[in-house]
Amino acid sequence: MPTSDLEEVLKEVKLVREKVERLEELVEERLIGLDEPLEDEIEAIKKYKKAKKKGSMKLIPLEEV
Repeated sequence: MPTSDLEEVLKEVKLVREKVERLEELVEERLIGLDEPLEDEIEAIKKYKKAKKKGSMKLIPLEEV
């Protein structure tokens, strides 16, 4: 491969890496959360934990939804 092709590939890889790092930051921001949960979200979390503890939850694959 000529040097110019390798340089172009390296440039593209760096761009992809920057985008992946930004996506990782966004995912982390959403999962950890910068904001406090809303009241309805808190209630949904409580219901989820209660159902999980009782064993009354049924997980459905996304393909079936």
